[in-house]
Amino acid sequence: MRIKERARCAAWFVLVASLLAMFGCSGIKSSGTGSTPNGKNASITADPNPIPVCDGSGVGVTRLSWTSVGPSKVEVHVGSPDGVLFAQTAPTATSQTGKWVTNEMIFYLQDTSGGKPLTAANTLATATVKITADGCR
Repeated sequence: MRIKERARCAAWFVLVASLLAMFGCSGIKSSGTGSTPNGKNASITADPNPIPVCDGSGVGVTRLSWTSVGPSKVEVHVGSPDGVLFAQTAPTATSQTGKWVTNEMIFYLQDTSGGKPLTAANTLATATVKITADGCR
């Protein structure tokens, strides 16, 4: 009986959290382009996502935007929490990539305040970017 009760509570929690995120009441912006681990108050999104690529190169350009509440300094890394450095900024910023973004590339928003290490524990949010040929002639 306790397992059923816990499963029911977990299902309700997921439903309520999803509804709050959809309607902007959670304080965390989420558009399906990113995720926020451990309930941290941060987001990173890409626009466009998916990126239309019609030249057959398989790489595209997008604009990343991020925001966080709490950290004094953040970094955006490519591929992993300690991957290639894309940007080192204040907690809220926007930056355009070059034509090098590939399908399923993941961007990691890292809290680096006070010299925090580039680890999963200090990941504030992630965004997975996709490439599409939809709409190409």
